[in-house]
Amino acid sequence: MIAKDHRIFKLFAISFFGFIVSNILYLDYLIFKNKTNIELLQIASQSTDKGSQSVSVCEGKDCLDKIYQTIYEATASLKLSNQEGAQNTIVQSSGPTVKEYFVTFGPGSSIANDWTDVTGLQAYVDSTQYGRIKSVVFEANVFIPTGNETAYVRLFNATDKHPVWFSEVSLSGGQPQLLISQPITLDPGNKLYQVQMKTSLKYQANLAQSRLHISVY
Repeated sequence: MIAKDHRIFKLFAISFFGFIVSNILYLDYLIFKNKTNIELLQIASQSTDKGSQSVSVCEGKDCLDKIYQTIYEATASLKLSNQEGAQNTIVQSSGPTVKEYFVTFGPGSSIANDWTDVTGLQAYVDSTQYGRIKSVVFEANVFIPTGNETAYVRLFNATDKHPVWFSEVSLSGGQPQLLISQPITLDPGNKLYQVQMKTSLKYQANLAQSRLHISVY
């Protein structure tokens, strides 16, 4: 009986001692936490005082309002800038829309020393079907293999039996080149247009491509 009472007393003493130690540790934690918070508050207060001359501090809803206002002003100015740029682009391309048409005659060659029709390079073109014509030019890709002569190309109105004025283009040398005529005028109505060529020395001149380039409003 005495031994049993001794064990109970021993357990009680250990429990009581543990309770005392736990409370001491908890009190130390609270003191340390409060001390840390006080130090942090002091540091924050000192930092705010030092930076108050150059930094504007906002709190709560006022702070959010200022942030949103700053973002709005920045994005609004960017949006305005983009709109102005787009408007400039529209101004540069203002006016009636221009459409382009190509009437292709095709490739060919010639060794003639006078104007001669290039076989198969002809097409009917009705100028009245294009509405308001802005400009028309004749384009030809020419190549002289020997590079020792001058080759000439032009468009001929086979219906009315006359050259298309200002359609003539020429190339000297052996480098292939895209030749573009001066602006030309198509005769009114449906006409048969024929490509003609001639050379200065009767060497072969090749026509890789030929076409009419019509721009309309």
